Amino acid sequence: MKYIISFFSICVLLSSCNNTASVDMEKATQEANDFIASQFDFFTESSLELAKETFTEDAILIGTDAAEYLSGWAEIEPSVEAQLAIKDPVFSARKLNVVMADGGDMASYTQELDFTFNIGGEAGEVNNVRNSGVIKKIDGQWKIVQIHWSIGLEGQAVEYEIPE
Repeated sequence: MKYIISFFSICVLLSSCNNTASVDMEKATQEANDFIASQFDFFTESSLELAKETFTEDAILIGTDAAEYLSGWAEIEPSVEAQLAIKDPVFSARKLNVVMADGGDMASYTQELDFTFNIGGEAGEVNNVRNSGVIKKIDGQWKIVQIHWSIGLEGQAVEYEIPE
């Protein structure tokens, strides 16, 4: 009898693996979009704790400065902490494109941002920031796995001809 139960248990286990639960991709996509729209809340709320909840422990942050290739929260934290000196940040996003993984728990995205702020009593503005990233749902919460900011320059870094 012992072997029959074990064999039966294995059959049940194997059949449950083949019948994976279907993912509500519409819901997952909306959750990912909502997270992307709120990913800078830690910045607007000037909260280092909220920033820590926004990034995975092993996240990668690539900024606009050549030195900003930060790997893991231990490297990201000092940068974020320093950036929280920026006051009244406002992000205006456009051209959001989200690509969801089939499992509904991971997505990549691209968007363009305009960013206004106040630092040291002076207003500042950065326009046409290209922002891309990868987010993952971990224990029911979306988090940034990788984020990249760039600002396009006029002209090509490598000269080539674009066919007409």
